[in-house]
Amino acid sequence: MPLNDDDRAELVAYLDGELDEAATREVEARIAADPATRAELDSLKQTWGMLDFLPKASPSANFTNRTLERLTLEKVRGPSGSARWALGRRARWPMAVGWAATVLVALAGGYLATARYWPGGPEPIPDADLPLVRHLRIAEKWRLYENADDVEFVKKLAHPDLFGDDPG
Repeated sequence: MPLNDDDRAELVAYLDGELDEAATREVEARIAADPATRAELDSLKQTWGMLDFLPKASPSANFTNRTLERLTLEKVRGPSGSARWALGRRARWPMAVGWAATVLVALAGGYLATARYWPGGPEPIPDADLPLVRHLRIAEKWRLYENADDVEFVKKLAHPDLFGDDPG
């Protein structure tokens, strides 16, 4: 019968010596009785043995000094921005309400300043430009037509007989 994740975790705990006496006896009995469990245990032992051949990481020479400096700076400055947000719900909602109130005040101030200094609002579109606005395809290419006197001139340019039938 194949081993599940719990069985493997129990074998790892057995190899690490983390099981109590009763659990250790149960695992040893299962190892003696089940060849699949015994094979898995041997595989785990080989894996643990290969781990000894991997290079071991060592901290840099100034690791301790850098860590202590950071801790000292943290103590002097207080918690960082992310630590402040981690203080809990009670500390978060007043800040959120403050930001929302600031945004609302800014919006209201912008509206009132616009109403006071720009009382008529934006200038209405002159009647001569209404056809351009109605025909947005022309208005989107306004740079091509900015020297044209009126829309009728632009419409005449689109007439196929104006430049002749020969495209070349």
